[in-house]
Amino acid sequence: MFSKFLYVIVIAFVLFLIVGLFLPRYVHVERDIEIDRPASTVFTLLNSYRTFASWSPWAERDPEAIYEFSGPESGVGARMSWSGDPRLVGTGWQEITESRPWSLIRTRLDFDQQGVAESYFQLDEIPSGVRVTWGFDTDLSGEQGFLGGFLARYFGLLFDKWIGTDYEQGLASLKAFAESLPDTDFSRLEAEVIDVEALDILYIPSGSSQEPDAIGDTLANAYREITDFMAAHDLKINGQPMAITRAWSEQGYQFDAAIPVAMRPVELSGRVRAGQSPSGPSVRVVHIGPYDRMAPSYEKLAAYMAANGLREGSVSWEHYISDPGATPEEELITHIYFLIGD
Repeated sequence: MFSKFLYVIVIAFVLFLIVGLFLPRYVHVERDIEIDRPASTVFTLLNSYRTFASWSPWAERDPEAIYEFSGPESGVGARMSWSGDPRLVGTGWQEITESRPWSLIRTRLDFDQQGVAESYFQLDEIPSGVRVTWGFDTDLSGEQGFLGGFLARYFGLLFDKWIGTDYEQGLASLKAFAESLPDTDFSRLEAEVIDVEALDILYIPSGSSQEPDAIGDTLANAYREITDFMAAHDLKINGQPMAITRAWSEQGYQFDAAIPVAMRPVELSGRVRAGQSPSGPSVRVVHIGPYDRMAPSYEKLAAYMAANGLREGSVSWEHYISDPGATPEEELITHIYFLIGD
């Protein structure tokens, strides 16, 4: 009786090994969804981990999980690590390894003791917006050992359901989040996150209505007063003129008209003040064209910050790179900055 039982066990084990040999070693899972937003908008969301918690199915599953970010803000090298409940999300990290603007993002995932995998987002433009395909690939025999590899292949039969369900939930949340943002195409937006250094400036606190002509006249008068002061005290210019926004409301526009200078001790007079320009992590957008057409650039900048999970700080400013007296209106270059809040 015992020998028959042992025989059955041996046969079952052999069958287990034989069947395991023919089970797929590689797992591929893929889901897709259509999103009513430009490919550039969705790409911007996925190319940075700063908004990950806004649509991730795992962030919802374990709200107490801790996320840490390293590397660049976006693109290749951006990395996110997580640590949470072992029964829900466990620990691990993922890093962007390939980033092709508006079309493809690849990442490498490391699930600590549970193995590694590759993931990707493919974006295809369609008439209604973009189709996002989220894929997952892993080698079940990679680092599992002989017996672990066999067991992993059996578990691999369930991966499409397990991971596919998470991907479906995540894509649905991504769609809802992306479509809650302004319908803005970032493909022609020249924007970057930079660490701005403070400059010594001379400035005049100013104000006007929101009319472009009124703002221009006020700036011109303030710059003239500052340059006259500089000439009287032999101070050298050290950068392009600036307008630092202090308040923007229905009551009007309050700002500092400023010029960077190579500062030295001088006695101030009239309306001229001395200080430093804003500094710290900021988002910079390049606007090309007339000053009275900058509103769309501001709207895109705000949408870009929202898409990247960045909060607007307490101040914004404009840096007038081109000389309006020597540059055609359509070619004027202005750098617009928003300080990033905590």
